[in-house]
Parts: sequence; structure tokens; C-alpha cells
Amino acid sequence: MRKRVGFAVLLAIAAGAIGVAVAVGGGSSKSSVTLTLDWTPNPDHVGFFDAKDTGIFARNGLDVTIRAPSDPTAPLKLVGIGKSDLAVSYEQEVFFAAAKKLPVVAVAAVVPQPLNSFMSIEPKVRSLADLRGGTIGITGVPSDYATLKSAGLSGRVKVVTVGYNLLPALLSHRVDAVLGVYRNVEGVQLQLRGLHPTIIPVDHAGVPSYDELVLVASKTRLHDPAYRSEVQRFVSAFLAGTRDARAHPSRALSILKKETASDAKFLARATPATLHLLAGPHGVGCLSVAAWQRFGNWMHARGLLKQPVAASSVATTRFLPRSCR
Repeated sequence: MRKRVGFAVLLAIAAGAIGVAVAVGGGSSKSSVTLTLDWTPNPDHVGFFDAKDTGIFARNGLDVTIRAPSDPTAPLKLVGIGKSDLAVSYEQEVFFAAAKKLPVVAVAAVVPQPLNSFMSIEPKVRSLADLRGGTIGITGVPSDYATLKSAGLSGRVKVVTVGYNLLPALLSHRVDAVLGVYRNVEGVQLQLRGLHPTIIPVDHAGVPSYDELVLVASKTRLHDPAYRSEVQRFVSAFLAGTRDARAHPSRALSILKKETASDAKFLARATPATLHLLAGPHGVGCLSVAAWQRFGNWMHARGLLKQPVAASSVATTRFLPRSCR
């Protein structure tokens, strides 16, 4: 799992119980819901911030607190132990969590397609075949090697482990390409430098398509009707917020300028690039259990999972519109 190092310093997570109904005027009540992000606020999260800023969450009876994690590995754990109602995480990480018996389940896609990509600024590189005999910089996580193998590049390129210094390695021409960068982050950063990178998403390189970011709930707490209701209302509001952001990109950009610490020029380019990626083949928020099974099978075949994991145990469409199923 690649962590985005270009964003601002992480915010701390406040401790305490969550998911408590809070009384408001007129005898009505709103459910207090805490969402823990995968990283600092950025354009990937626009649907959540749009739903909060425009009142969609409130109209669905939700008082939503959005937090960034003090530790990027924490969101799934917090949901699993009941310290956060919902979290944003990665499809791969949900499979890893299942292998560790952490009771979490994906209930919607946040970014329903891979962002992770091969990227090069060398004029000679226009395809994966052009990389054979060259050098590729990677972070060194196991999925990098699995991806190189699926792309047919294992043994045909020199691999240089650069940690999270991927962009510096590329800009200094230390490597011909890098793997582990996002098309809507580093791709935009390179464009802002006046460069014209070749970008090859990993699902165009032999890896089954997957949902880069997903919304995750607690499997254990879904037995509670009150929590199920909160999740249903949250998912509906989040999807509405994402659709609203896509329909009103200028307003979405204004919201993100308030909610993130990202550079204004970066946001102006990255926001529309991200909005374009927030709808999959069946629409906003949709995920496919069959597609998850294909990706899980790939993870097992590549040695990322020691044992097969049934996709139906880690992803559900029960909270999504019929059009997603």
C-alpha cells in the first residue's frame, strides 16, 4: 500500500466513544458518526466533504466528524475495535485485515479504480515494453514485486528500491520509471512542472482492476440495527455528495480549498483529474464482489495472501443502489 507523502502533516485522532445519538431541537436526533480517513484530506475524499459542507449528511440525520489518522495503519484497526464508526482504506488492506481476522467489511467504493501506476518522464518510454532493459524505482513493498511479475517485467528490468522517494528518483533520472505513484497526485505534480509523463495504471499492466480506496464498516456492529441504519444513511449521503461534487466541480474545488492543506495550483489540477476517476462502470460508489474475488485470487496467486479469502466475506453491496448490483 503506497502512502501519499506529498500531503500535510497528519492530524491526531481524538480518543473516546463514537456512534452516540445526540439530541437536537424539536425532539429529533442525529446520529454522531466518526469517519477516519486513510490519510490527510485530499481530492480523493471530496464526496465526504461535499456531503458535509452542503448539508447532505445533516439531511440524512447524521452529524459526521471526519478525522485524519495519526498512524496510517490505524483506520481499519479503529473500526475493528469500535473506536471509529467508519474508515477509508485500500482494497488490498481489507484483504490483509481478513487474513488477520479483523472484523471489517467494505461497503462502498471511494475511488473505484486503481490509481497506482507506472510512470516515466523519459521520451523513449511510451509502453511497458520500452522499460525492458531499463531501471524501475519502487518503494519495496511486496505488492511492487507482484505487480512487476504480472507486468512481465521481472528479470527484465533493474529494480532500485528508493522507499518513498519515488518522484525525486524519477526527476533526477536515477531511474527510467517508477512504480507506486498515483496518476492524480504525482502525475499532476509532474504536469505542473511542465513535463508530459507516460502513465500506465497497474490494471493496464496485468493486474486485475480493483478499488483503490473503499469505505469500511465493522462486520461485528452490523448486527446492530441502529448501526446498520447509520451505515445505510452514510453511504447514501456519501454517494450523493460524490455525485454533487462531480456535477459542480468549481464548488467541489472551493470545498477542498477549505478542507485541505494542499497547494492551490495542485488542487486546481488534481481536483478535476480526481473527479473523473470517482465513477466506475456502474456508477459512483459501486463495487463488485466478483471483481474483488478476481483481485483476491491474484493476491493469493502472487503470494500476497497465504490463504484464499472469499470476497463475500470482505465486501458487500447491501448498502449500495440496485444499479450497482
